[in-house]
Amino acid sequence: MKAVIMAGGQGTRFWPLSTPEKPKQFLNLLGPRTMLQETVHRLNPVIGENDVFVVTPPPYVDEILRELPELDAGRIIVEPAPRNTAPCIGWAVRWICRRWGDDVLAVLPADHRIGNLEAFHEALRSGEMLALEDWLVTFGVRPTYPATGYGYICRGEALPDTDGLPAFHVERFTEKPDRPTAERFLSEGRYDWNSGMFVWKASTIEEELRRWNPELASRLDELDDTLEPDELRSRFEALPKISIDYAVMEKTDRAVVIPCDLDWSDVGSWGSIRDLRPKDDRGMVISGRVENIDSRNCTVFGWDQKVVALVGVEDLVVVDTPHGLLVCHADETERVRDVVEHLQKGGQGSPSEGLDARVPEES
Repeated sequence: MKAVIMAGGQGTRFWPLSTPEKPKQFLNLLGPRTMLQETVHRLNPVIGENDVFVVTPPPYVDEILRELPELDAGRIIVEPAPRNTAPCIGWAVRWICRRWGDDVLAVLPADHRIGNLEAFHEALRSGEMLALEDWLVTFGVRPTYPATGYGYICRGEALPDTDGLPAFHVERFTEKPDRPTAERFLSEGRYDWNSGMFVWKASTIEEELRRWNPELASRLDELDDTLEPDELRSRFEALPKISIDYAVMEKTDRAVVIPCDLDWSDVGSWGSIRDLRPKDDRGMVISGRVENIDSRNCTVFGWDQKVVALVGVEDLVVVDTPHGLLVCHADETERVRDVVEHLQKGGQGSPSEGLDARVPEES
């Protein structure tokens, strides 16, 4: 079994620490290792380092080689342009098959957190056995609360005679539900969080992609990394932006789910950092040079060259970097991406109309 790690995300909800030059997967948000390093590390002992491949756009190749010195450059799959997970996976499958032939592939995001490694390894092994029988396997994370920020998978009938963990036909996928729907899913007991992790044979996912999205499959067939880089990028940018869930998994009759207790998080926002990192006796999550005076329940990321001081505040997220400062309420962290979108549209944090933004001279 080989691992294909998708490392092309932008991590906009972790601005200003996450930037286009160094997005979320290259940050050490939860410990000494970066998210990408942790993803590769947790594959041991199921998948060896010689069977790990990383898919990433051209700007991140050098960073990946710095972070993963054990990774041969020949196992970095350069994605010509970001077009969501279906083109990314279709491109990676063809790339691997041309060089190594058909094999079982575990397809994993580079920026998730998994606390229960034993359960994860067991799920990988069970997924490999099912993939060899031409199933498209995904891992469903058993929900612990009615989350509205995750997609859900509804379990159908159980597969008979599985040698590993119990597996079920996928009855349906549901995108991020509202709160009442999420509460109903939790009470019914047949729904798991959609982890975005998959195990399948390269030939099986290729066949199903061709069956359910023939246009995308046909256009991927026309691409080859022997094309001139500009031509390859231009053609890839013309591919439809579509997720593998929409392109294949919601349509195929080969989708099965293995429910798992993985202690999992997609580490989707600054709010999740508060849940995943240790807190002091005042409920503070602190990184960097921080001076706290009578403040509680805040998440603070500073940097070595500057002190961040909090005085008498509660329930804030404060992230200070050389190129940006974020201050938001702990309940509003999902809206950080709105800041990035505004800046991308040309917003520069200009002063409000009618206010003099000049610093007054000292008298």
